[in-house]
Amino acid sequence: MAETYLADTDLAGRYNIARNTVWRWHRENAKFPRAVRLSPNCTRWKLSEIEVWEATQIDAA
Repeated sequence: MAETYLADTDLAGRYNIARNTVWRWHRENAKFPRAVRLSPNCTRWKLSEIEVWEATQIDAA
């Protein structure tokens, strides 16, 4: 099955936050999924890793 990738704008919309917050989480939160560089100007997050991270956030709450 093909992997689905999300842009920072997709994540910002998913969580109703600013794009800067996505990058801050990436930079400051070691548990937040790592971005994947698909090409020099294209960085995305794997949806499967985001969903796992979301599940851990729900379990921790």
